[in-house]
Amino acid sequence: MIRTISIARKESYPLIVGANLERDLLISIKDIHANRVAIISDVTVAALHGKTLLRLLKSSGVPNDLITFPSGEKNKNQTTVTKMQNVLFKKRYGRDSLIIALGGGVVGDVAGFVAATYLRGVPYLQLPTSLLAMVDSSIGGKVGVDTLYGKNTIGAFYQPHAVLMELNFLAKLPRVQVINGLLEAIKTFFTSDKSGLANAVRINLSQPLKTKTVLQKVIWQSIQVKSSIAERDEKEENERRVLNFGHTIGHALEFLSDYRLPHGFAVGYGMLAESKISELLGILPTKDFYFLKNYLAHFDVTSEPMEKFLSSAIIKSTKGDKKTEDGHPHYVLLEKIGKVYTKNGQYAHPVPDAVVKKAIQSLLLK
Repeated sequence: MIRTISIARKESYPLIVGANLERDLLISIKDIHANRVAIISDVTVAALHGKTLLRLLKSSGVPNDLITFPSGEKNKNQTTVTKMQNVLFKKRYGRDSLIIALGGGVVGDVAGFVAATYLRGVPYLQLPTSLLAMVDSSIGGKVGVDTLYGKNTIGAFYQPHAVLMELNFLAKLPRVQVINGLLEAIKTFFTSDKSGLANAVRINLSQPLKTKTVLQKVIWQSIQVKSSIAERDEKEENERRVLNFGHTIGHALEFLSDYRLPHGFAVGYGMLAESKISELLGILPTKDFYFLKNYLAHFDVTSEPMEKFLSSAIIKSTKGDKKTEDGHPHYVLLEKIGKVYTKNGQYAHPVPDAVVKKAIQSLLLK
């Protein structure tokens, strides 16, 4: 499947979902007319897929290098970005170069930020290897790093030349990582496309390629939602905040866990808490809250893991979220399953700390 999206009506690029996309990758590289290709990856993904990609690029006749950094969210920082940039300088990469981000969300964010800032910007391709990266971080051009003050607090909006989602990368993806990615897709279905929920529960969580057709459809439905919103609001000035449902609480949980909590699961717990906030505010019908709660339980998302965190610590951490305005975190609230609540044209809203605390504590009651 191929979809071309236009970001802010200035540039467009293809999103390609399928298997055996080698030819599509080489065509994308040729379209850029790059004289050199730098593959940026982490050591884990490089060990799995790096040599295969190097051989493919060698066959295209374009000089290339594989540049790696240690795996994990803790390495998504400015130190890593600087190291990657210094390698490019030492190898004398110029503005006629191309960067390929080969990996999950951390790699995509780091490599994309390197591309956005190296020599004031060089083209790059997203080649996501995890389901989470396919449905989330590879779409929309958000790139950046974490700091001591929170997740994704330094970065840029920088669009890739193309995003190629190779389903074969998911063949041996552990069940927990399949769910981790699906939860980001499910987020878009809760806010914008209720029909996708029926497909998501049909995916084989242990062997996703056994349900390849459904998997491809779920990825496609999710990125259609995200790309169309990003097309209308590239810089997250308003509507794009819809994509942050579950993220205000979710990012706080990630931060408090020192990023040991997988992003998708953090967002899952965040969706649970933020839908409870919506119910307490009288916005979301109780029956819809319980539908969401029971649906998430199918994907191993319950309130039990939240017991590790104090509600006061969660609330304090939300105040460092990038959606905070005048010291008040803003939340995306649900009006019903498949639709977010808007008021005065706004898609995210301040919520009193007392309501947030009540929502979190009510979820933890046995």
